[in-house]
Amino acid sequence: MSEFAFAPGTASPRKRPVQERSQATVTAILDATIRVLADDGMAFTTTRVAEVAGVSVGTLYQYFPNRDALLSGVLAAHLDVAIRALEEAAANVRGLPPRDAADRIVRAIFAAKAAHIEVSRVLHRALGDGLLDDRPVVHAAMMRAREVVAPLLGDPADPATQTRAGVLCAAIEGVVRAAILEDPDRLTDPAWIEQVVALAAGGVTSI
Repeated sequence: MSEFAFAPGTASPRKRPVQERSQATVTAILDATIRVLADDGMAFTTTRVAEVAGVSVGTLYQYFPNRDALLSGVLAAHLDVAIRALEEAAANVRGLPPRDAADRIVRAIFAAKAAHIEVSRVLHRALGDGLLDDRPVVHAAMMRAREVVAPLLGDPADPATQTRAGVLCAAIEGVVRAAILEDPDRLTDPAWIEQVVALAAGGVTSI
């Protein structure tokens, strides 16, 4: 389970699954949550999620005390996909000029988002467009993204570098969110991607 689900101030799960079996159970519950939200958000209850996941309500409550905790868990898992893609890309671009690093990072994030576009759309409908930034889970993920990007732009201990990293991450997230809400096909449109990459690559040296 993603660490972001346990961010301070959020409706957190009760505990982290440790054993392989419990991890599989939690994964099934989170997948079922997405399916229930996608089919009919009005039917989103812990009972319905447990039924779709094929577990007892008691088993679900061992990990998730309520619906808000389920939403936090799903959102955290979804954000974790993008952060892992960011971390992997960052590990592969160390030593490259900032413009080249930004190019590869943006493409990696877009690829990860495009592969999970339906989950993104379900979460935006369930949580409310424009309200995601208020959630501690999202704040924790954005902080982690900034920590990953900052060393690629300069001295991570320099406040100016932190600012540049924060602006770059926020800008990319805003562009991705607009695409998800307005036209998800943009995330796989080479011409559109080239434009965003150019903006990001130019921005890292001018912020």
